[in-house]
Amino acid sequence: MTYTKKIFRKATILPVLLAIGFMFTTPMLMDVAAAPGGNGNNNGVPDSALLPDIIPSIPKHLQVQNAQQTETLRFTNAWGNTGVGNLEFFPIIPGVDVVETETQDSLQRLYDENGNLVWAEVVSEFEFHAEHNHWHIADIGEFAVRESTPNGPGDIITLPDGETASSIKVGFCIIDVYKINGENSPTRDRVYWDCEVTEQGIQAGWMDQYHQSTEGNEVPITDLAPGEYYLTNEWNPANNFIDEDETNDLSWMKFELTRDSNRNAKIAEIEGYSPGCNPDAPGLCGEITRNN
Repeated sequence: MTYTKKIFRKATILPVLLAIGFMFTTPMLMDVAAAPGGNGNNNGVPDSALLPDIIPSIPKHLQVQNAQQTETLRFTNAWGNTGVGNLEFFPIIPGVDVVETETQDSLQRLYDENGNLVWAEVVSEFEFHAEHNHWHIADIGEFAVRESTPNGPGDIITLPDGETASSIKVGFCIIDVYKINGENSPTRDRVYWDCEVTEQGIQAGWMDQYHQSTEGNEVPITDLAPGEYYLTNEWNPANNFIDEDETNDLSWMKFELTRDSNRNAKIAEIEGYSPGCNPDAPGLCGEITRNN
C-alpha cells in the first residue's frame, strides 16, 4: 500500500533512523539470524513459530489506460494473512559509517505465542522509492495476463511487440489496511502502518490493499488481440518468504478484451477466483472495505 501515516524526508531523517536502529537492533538480530533457516522453505524454523499464510485476493476493477499508443491493464488487488502468525519484515540497518544506499537487506521475523522472536533471516530487500518517499519490499508479487485454457490460466502472453504481458516480482510497501472478515478496521487496531525504515507487514486476520492507480498495479497489453484471458495475481513469486501454505498463492480474474472500430480496448470481467474467497472472508473476494 502506498499510503503512509507520516512522511519523512529521506535526506534529513533517514541517517538518524539508521544510526538509532543499528545501535538497538543489531545484537538481537544477529543472534537470531545466525540460526540456519530457509529462504522460502521451513528449514530451521522452530515448531514454536507462528506462521503467516498469505493469500492474494481476486484482482478487480480492471481497466485499460492508453497513453502515447501504449496500453496498460490496471486493477485493484490485495493480499490477506489467513495464518496464525504475523507477516513481518524488518530492515538490517547498516552501521553509522556505511554509505547510505537505495536498498537495505530485509529480515522476515517470526514469533511464538508468547511474542518472543524465534526466527529471523534475510529473505529480500527494502528498496527506496523516491516517487512515494518510502520503502518497498522487493519480490512481493507478480501480475500477468495469461492464455485462457479449458483448465484455467495458461502461459503468459507475449505481445505483438515481443514484450511479455507481465509485471515480474513487483515490490510494495506492506501494511495493515482492513480486516479479511469485513469487520470494522479502525486505525488504532493496526500493527503495521508505516512505510519508513521500520517494520512492515500484515498481521494475522488483516489485508493490505492496492488501488488500480498504485504504481506496480499494471501489466502491459499494447495491441493485445481481442479474446478471453486471465489476469493472475501471485504472492511470493520468487519463493523467498516463509509461508504456511505455498499452494494458495495464486488468484485470478478471467476477462474479455474487445476493440471498437478505432482499436480502442474495452475490458469485461467474467469470473474471479481466490483460494481464500468465501462469505467469511469478503476481503479475499476483492471487496473494498475502508478503515473506520
